[in-house]
Amino acid sequence: MIALVPSSGPTQLALDALWRPYRSGWRRLVSKDVFRELALRADFDTELLVSSQIANKVAAGLVPDCPRCQNTCCAGFENVVSLRLKDIAVLMDAGHTDLISRDKPRFPPDVLDERPGLADLAKSHLWRTLPVLKQIGPLRRCAALDDDLRCSIHDAWPTSCERFPYSLSAARREVVWGSRCQSRQLRPEHRQRSREIFAAAIDAYNERVRDAVLLHYQRAALDELGIGAFLSDPDSDPFEPESRLPVIR
Repeated sequence: MIALVPSSGPTQLALDALWRPYRSGWRRLVSKDVFRELALRADFDTELLVSSQIANKVAAGLVPDCPRCQNTCCAGFENVVSLRLKDIAVLMDAGHTDLISRDKPRFPPDVLDERPGLADLAKSHLWRTLPVLKQIGPLRRCAALDDDLRCSIHDAWPTSCERFPYSLSAARREVVWGSRCQSRQLRPEHRQRSREIFAAAIDAYNERVRDAVLLHYQRAALDELGIGAFLSDPDSDPFEPESRLPVIR
């Protein structure tokens, strides 16, 4: 499970090459950068997870029933998709950089008060640094949706889309069904697909670890790859102007 999704494009391969020397956490602790590594670990849990460590709380064969869903989980400011470094590389190699946006939703104060987890996310280093999938129109629809509201970039799906609606809690070491998806179906023929989404949830967490490590050690190299053009300075204000606060109904 520690192995990440195989890469194919040149940017993805270059990103994997950057990561290779840092994959082993114990080796980083015995390197000349040990104090830098300890500083990173003080702010971020850099342990990669494997499936044997994670309890799957989702029933085997339970998957989203998208054709019958009456909701659009790919619209609304609360459903904005945060991109990982791998996602940026995939979109670059696929020629879809027009879908990448450095401007993130500025969540209304009352929403942050009601959702402390979202408030913590808005303050996090990774959220402030990494871009999101662009949203368009008054309903803030994902720009990757076609006219039939179907995803047009399945081959270049972002990491968080691949694992949705499975959600991993690192603290509890378990994968659960996320509350944002109410449309589901349970069938024996979907067991393999449910296993794939479970694995994707763990991979998504490990990608987040990889992002933290590479941003800490290799920001200049990410700039050279062209990935840096889509990153924000975490000390800046990467959010949309106040005039574009979403309307809550």
